[in-house]
Amino acid sequence: MTLRIIRLFLILMALALGCYGLSLLWAMPRPDQLSIVFWLAGGLIAHDALFAPACIALGFAAKKLLPQAWWPPVLIAASASLIVLILALPVLLPRSEDKYPDNATILDRPYGLGVLVALGIIWLMAIILVLVQRHNRDAPTRSVTPE
Repeated sequence: MTLRIIRLFLILMALALGCYGLSLLWAMPRPDQLSIVFWLAGGLIAHDALFAPACIALGFAAKKLLPQAWWPPVLIAASASLIVLILALPVLLPRSEDKYPDNATILDRPYGLGVLVALGIIWLMAIILVLVQRHNRDAPTRSVTPE
């Protein structure tokens, strides 16, 4: 019974937040609304045309090249790497001189270094997970024998 109440509460909160978001969207000027629609459509197209096939190709390649125990950490790290790279594209891609944002502090950080550090951490965690799995698999198990 408690789980049903929690689910109902979460559904009602999600609906309320969704209505609030739609009200904010409705109050925006028409060009901004169209821009949002185009970005959403572009995101769906980019996902279906780029991201999903890349993940499928990586999955098949990993299945052929890697030992089975490595598949989960490597595929998770590869997917996380793709997400980090896609999210970093707006600040990493070169832009023309007239296309800089109004707020000059937005692009004043070494985003390339930050992306490299994030990717390094992701792959370091994958390597550590593979090593821990190997250590746990190779560790001798002690059997409990009754005396």
